[in-house]
Amino acid sequence: MMNTWLLELWAAPAALGFALLFNVPPRALWMCGALAIVGHACRKLVMVYGGDIVLATLCAALLIGLVAEWWGARHNEPSAIYAVSAAIPMVPGTYMYKAVQGLLGLARLPHGADGSQLLVAAGVSGITACMVVIALAFGVAAPLLLWPKSKD
Repeated sequence: MMNTWLLELWAAPAALGFALLFNVPPRALWMCGALAIVGHACRKLVMVYGGDIVLATLCAALLIGLVAEWWGARHNEPSAIYAVSAAIPMVPGTYMYKAVQGLLGLARLPHGADGSQLLVAAGVSGITACMVVIALAFGVAAPLLLWPKSKD
């Protein structure tokens, strides 16, 4: 069980890569990596306790967004530099891949063959991917709406 939790550390290099791509200041890189690890661990924890990938991603994105908003306000920096790079590694690439593979499988079927199972599998994977992306967007954006900036 402990070995699977160590896999959450791999979220940091992905987040740091995106942070570097987005020209995040070097002083903020460590927090981007830390938020990615915390977000992935939160998502895994929710899934271990019975939540599905969409709920787990929403919880993780909310946590990332809240911490990023708090940290950004504390250091007088925009929270997006922390939240976006930490959340991007949770984009559901596997589900997107399965959806495209299912659709390509449909295209390869001989004329008249029943492709209903492929279509259903592709649809479920595609809808899951869309829901996870929506959960990520909502979770990262919600703290910005709930924590209004002062107009000084």
